[in-house]
Amino acid sequence: MNVFAIVNIEAKKGRSAEALKVIKRSQEHCLSLDNCSGFDIYQNQKNIHRFHFVERWTSVEEHTEFLSGLMSDPNFIASLDAFTSAPDIEYFDLK
Repeated sequence: MNVFAIVNIEAKKGRSAEALKVIKRSQEHCLSLDNCSGFDIYQNQKNIHRFHFVERWTSVEEHTEFLSGLMSDPNFIASLDAFTSAPDIEYFDLK
């Protein structure tokens, strides 16, 4: 079974390039794992500070475990300063 984590997040004004680097590091880490089979990043054309990304996981539990790992990394936590708030994450099934 595949689960899609659809994430929306916004960078602070003037920090979209920095935010994209943080997202790309998460993408590289995700794709290195057996339980993550996709991670596509989208940047809003009208507002470059808004990002949307779609991650493909074997389960919601695998994704939440991935997030827990990120949140135990002090460097990752420090990089979250580039964003206005925590991401909005929803889970979907492909039909």
